[in-house]
Amino acid sequence: MCRAAAVTVLIGVAVACRQQATTVPTAGAVVTFRVVNETFRVSLMRDDAIAAARRAQAGGPARIPVGRIASGAEVNRGWSWHLEDVGFAEAAIELCDGRPSDVERDGPAFGGGRYCPWAAEIVTIHP
Repeated sequence: MCRAAAVTVLIGVAVACRQQATTVPTAGAVVTFRVVNETFRVSLMRDDAIAAARRAQAGGPARIPVGRIASGAEVNRGWSWHLEDVGFAEAAIELCDGRPSDVERDGPAFGGGRYCPWAAEIVTIHP
């Protein structure tokens, strides 16, 4: 009886460890976007966000990066802002569309606090 209980506990621990391993985030990726003649960079830490960026780069329908504007450059060298909680959309409202220099000029208030450049193209994805 004790042996059966011990085996059950070990199986439960093994299953829990395997489930945790699949939810551990990757080391992340830095994605460089071009908007007309300007570039900006975002840091993606979640596997699903990195996969969405790769689909966008390959021509998938959800190609517009959408993120919350935050102060501080982080990986976005050359600018005083960066994006957080970045996802990809097929369409976005015009309020948050623009160039990186528009965000620089208006700061985190640009686009109601969100940036979604319609003309953005992924230049590189570095893991």
